[in-house]
Amino acid sequence: MEFLKGMCECMADAGCSAEMIRRAERLYEAGATESLIRCLRACRCSTLEEIHKKQKQLDRLDMLIRDTKNR
Repeated sequence: MEFLKGMCECMADAGCSAEMIRRAERLYEAGATESLIRCLRACRCSTLEEIHKKQKQLDRLDMLIRDTKNR
């Protein structure tokens, strides 16, 4: 039970949705390890997509800063 609690807390800290955390919890309790791993990988992919979006936003702001300095 300690692992499950830690897993759920870690997923929440990582920004996983409440729905995804509940799904992972059910998979863990059912002993569906492979499905749980797929669920965790899906959370990871979602987080990585968000990081890429934020990186694009930062790149645009950097460009604006650079262009403003060079005016």
